Amino acid sequence: MVDFTKVVRDCDAVFDTVGGHVAQRSFTVLKPGGRAAFIASGAQAPKSDRSDVVALRPSVGRDRQHLERIVALVTTGAVRPPEVTLYRLSEAAAAHEVSESRHFRGKLVFLVR
Repeated sequence: MVDFTKVVRDCDAVFDTVGGHVAQRSFTVLKPGGRAAFIASGAQAPKSDRSDVVALRPSVGRDRQHLERIVALVTTGAVRPPEVTLYRLSEAAAAHEVSESRHFRGKLVFLVR
């Protein structure tokens, strides 16, 4: 896996969907005046030690209107839903290993029944 901070720099914007240490490292690739938006870092945007960038936490609507808009975007092909990998609950340990590796794309879903 390539460390994005080694190959990317002087970005106008970053959209972080991972959070944690990735969110903090995202500030390093921004150029002065850059903006970073975070949706996986809790209710508030992470704090940067840089005063020349802006951290944002956009509101993510979960009401009917927003959900219908997402459905329309998927239906037209403008947005592709992530790949889903199904696991039985008895395979929770394996799913956890995959999740911790951060080397997967998509969503891990448990079949409970």
